[in-house]
Amino acid sequence: MKKLFLLLMIPLLLGGCARKESAYRVVTGVEVEYQRQENTIRRIYHKPGSMQSILTYLRILQPYGPVNPEENSDSNCRITLHYSNGPDSVYIQQGQYLQKDGGDWETVDSTRASLLYPLLLLLPSDT
Repeated sequence: MKKLFLLLMIPLLLGGCARKESAYRVVTGVEVEYQRQENTIRRIYHKPGSMQSILTYLRILQPYGPVNPEENSDSNCRITLHYSNGPDSVYIQQGQYLQKDGGDWETVDSTRASLLYPLLLLLPSDT
């Protein structure tokens, strides 16, 4: 009986050791183009610390509720995340509105949305 149990358990145990495809995608680069009035800021990041700053910014936005963005926003931004495997993700921000990968526009907190400009001033490109 013990041998039968072991024979049945070994494939299950070994199956758990098999390499599985990860659900996570690794960001390998971040590009930011930010327009405010007549000024344009362009940044390219490849260093983990720099990329993490932009990823943290995107995380704190916490979009909610679909809307149509205002055409004459005081700032526009495009953030492109490049991944090691798979297509890029593109975030477009117009003032307090955010769109990811061509999806619906969502509202974000205006105070949080305004944090990108000072962040870009403090964080020069890695290249």
